[in-house]
Amino acid sequence: MEGTLSLFDWRPAAPPVAEVRPASPRVIVFDCETTGIDVTKDQVIELCIQHGLDEGAHSQVWRIKPTTPIAPAAQAVHGISMADLEECASFAAYAHEIAAVFATADVIVGYNISFDIDMLQAEYLRIGHPMVDLTGKKIVDAFRLWQQCEPRSLQHAHRRFVGDEFAAAHSASADVAATGRVLVGMLRHFNLEGNDWQHIATVCDPQRASWVGPSRHLRWEADVIVLGFGKHMGMPLHELAAGPERSFLRWVCDKDFPPHVIDICRAALERTCEELVAWVRQRYGQPAPTSQPPFTK
Repeated sequence: MEGTLSLFDWRPAAPPVAEVRPASPRVIVFDCETTGIDVTKDQVIELCIQHGLDEGAHSQVWRIKPTTPIAPAAQAVHGISMADLEECASFAAYAHEIAAVFATADVIVGYNISFDIDMLQAEYLRIGHPMVDLTGKKIVDAFRLWQQCEPRSLQHAHRRFVGDEFAAAHSASADVAATGRVLVGMLRHFNLEGNDWQHIATVCDPQRASWVGPSRHLRWEADVIVLGFGKHMGMPLHELAAGPERSFLRWVCDKDFPPHVIDICRAALERTCEELVAWVRQRYGQPAPTSQPPFTK
């Protein structure tokens, strides 16, 4: 009959085609705590990896026993002591496990992450293991993202903290006037109005409170003067002067370092630890009384 289908004409309806969606990138968030900030000698003592960005995302933590002491300034920040790590394994025991987690990641997130990556890779070099392969992985640094998305030129600061543009930008007189207005706005915005200038200066640069003299080359750690630069960074000056590397201090004295650095290094070569500390206190002032010695990642 016209308009009808025979049994032979019937075909089953085609099943719907499933939508193929690309797999979501595997994101990890990474951070480590260390014995100090010198990548050539300091070591990772705690490493945490969070799987994903969700509030309840699973995380893994490894605590690691180092072979080098924890700098007092570093311990003041992360609160981890050598005693806390006494029963922990060395980095070598976890190296394959940690590398495997990084191998599965597509995106690696951190805050000022270059420091953490450098410290981690140094651990692999130290044990003669291939470094973590980051080829093709997306590295996202929240700190750098903040810097890029919120510019910090004087013009931008003026717009944010004063509320408008300022004319004659980059002439000296306009810039100093604008800087004054910006600072007033910042103090108000960050609830720093009424604080003394010492506190404000410390907020600007937490390390400055520990400087010996006007630069970061030498600093106080408790009642000891330590180097703040070079291959011996973090080493007490009196230990360096009394050891096989005392020639480093002679080298400093012959180079174009700030006068106070040369004076103190020369004094370290000529005095005992107690004499050096007394002389520096008299000439450059007492170490800053801070309950949390400065330490920057």
